[in-house]
Amino acid sequence: MILQLDIGNSRVKWRRCGRGEILGRGAVPRLGLADMFTEMGEDSRPAQVWVSSVAGEEAENLLQQQIREQWGLSPWFARPGAQACGVSNSYTQPRRMGVDRWLAMLAAWHETRNPVCVVDAGSALTIDFVDAAGQHQGGYILPGLDSMERALLSDTDRVRFTDAARENLGPGRSTEEAVYNGLFLSQAGAVSLALGRLDGDYALYFTGGNGRNLFQSLDLGGKFEEDLVLDGLELLAAEQVDDENRSGP
Repeated sequence: MILQLDIGNSRVKWRRCGRGEILGRGAVPRLGLADMFTEMGEDSRPAQVWVSSVAGEEAENLLQQQIREQWGLSPWFARPGAQACGVSNSYTQPRRMGVDRWLAMLAAWHETRNPVCVVDAGSALTIDFVDAAGQHQGGYILPGLDSMERALLSDTDRVRFTDAARENLGPGRSTEEAVYNGLFLSQAGAVSLALGRLDGDYALYFTGGNGRNLFQSLDLGGKFEEDLVLDGLELLAAEQVDDENRSGP
């Protein structure tokens, strides 16, 4: 069994896979990851642990320690590169690309082998384009919904509100609706405008915590893939972990 982890800024998505099947999946707060390992115990001991992480070196070192203490394993960390799985990175310094963006692009392009636009709506909103040859055409990074909301609240003394119906593109009829709908409109508008900047027909892939609502509200076609980053992690691991095992002692 292989344990796959997608470690974001505040949340960890996990998936257990074996014999070509998904055996379990879920999500936990990042601070609850050690408890999750303990609850899994020896009965669910993985043979390998694959990790996509944007959490930083300190958090990765802690994760390595936790996995070694729990199962005596060294996790494999995915890293962006100049080329992988048929996709070429446009960055002159490939390691500076967020690994979650890289993995999502690998998964989307591998499924279509045609031009793709990958929209990841999480803590940040990222929009990336890959052409039919697998060449990354570049992308955009914007604040996510929660970040925009926090910025608005901190900079405007008189805009205060409680929870309301969220993520609607219609005009708001209260301060709550006007704020939430306005924030969501900016996200949807960014995706629409970005698509209009490039010629060609790009297959749309949405992922991330707010990806489903963005996909449904925009009505531009495409598909929502909840595990797109984990799917890319699996592809990259199949390519690189096998190579590392073959070249090992």
